[in-house]
Amino acid sequence: MNADDRILLLDLENLGTVRLRPRPLRARLETLLAAAGEIHHAVAAYALPTDDDSDPVVSLLAELRIAPLRVPPGADAAELALLAHARHVHAEGCRNFLVGSADGRFAELAGLGRVELLVWDGQPVATRLVDVARHVHRITRPSGTPADESTGQDEPDTGDTPAVPDPPAGAGPGGAVMARFLTGVATGVGIAVGHRLLDILLRRGKR
Repeated sequence: MNADDRILLLDLENLGTVRLRPRPLRARLETLLAAAGEIHHAVAAYALPTDDDSDPVVSLLAELRIAPLRVPPGADAAELALLAHARHVHAEGCRNFLVGSADGRFAELAGLGRVELLVWDGQPVATRLVDVARHVHRITRPSGTPADESTGQDEPDTGDTPAVPDPPAGAGPGGAVMARFLTGVATGVGIAVGHRLLDILLRRGKR
């Protein structure tokens, strides 16, 4: 490898692809490969229990010439496997990393070379990862891969703590507390009204 080579690191769990059925899974992987352009090679990491022999992902990855990195479930297991591979190719001379993930853990790659991102349109990306990326490529999900074809959750985790909305301007130090209080009151009133309407409807139904 040389410094101009680019490798593609795919965090399949973060991209919301591991739980997809075969047809939409293939469509998304092919879309990512097309968006990546010329690369030296691609590696995809995903977690599955070691006693789970049913792994449709590995065969599809092989067909698409993507090296599979299957790891046991654990905290950041897929991310750590990809980072380990990145360090390996860095030792071989690679300095360009194209990352298919929005997880902030990959900000570590900035210490190894140039970082670019491949993420879906509308996918939230960890702030610290955006800060180190030279470019963020926003990719449109392929058509014909609706959410109901997924076998599980399809919302990725960015690895960052979700932002908390700020209180309204001019609310003062107690604004946030008052906002939470009013939200709680509104919620309680909404529940009470809902119960009242349900009670009225049930009484009418008995007439």
